[in-house]
Amino acid sequence: MGYIRKEKEGEFDFNKLPEGVYFFSGQEGFVKVKVDKDGNQSWDLQNWFSSLDPDKNEEEHQKTIQEIKRRLNADTGTINPPKNLAKRISTNPFKQ
Repeated sequence: MGYIRKEKEGEFDFNKLPEGVYFFSGQEGFVKVKVDKDGNQSWDLQNWFSSLDPDKNEEEHQKTIQEIKRRLNADTGTINPPKNLAKRISTNPFKQ
């Protein structure tokens, strides 16, 4: 399997992934992406926290996928926390 280099911060070209199965993890769970020999992708969001709501429709799942793609750290393969969650974690919980 080849190495794919990101072009800019926050960019990872999912369209150039070679055939295979990929796992990406973050604080909200993990996602599985299957890429077939034609480059078609199948996203499994079953273990991603925000997609556990059974009332979500396909459009909301596509928004979740785009958000994951945007937050992926191509160097480590991990999904960065959302901006508002990252700020909350670093604050002092005892401070009022």
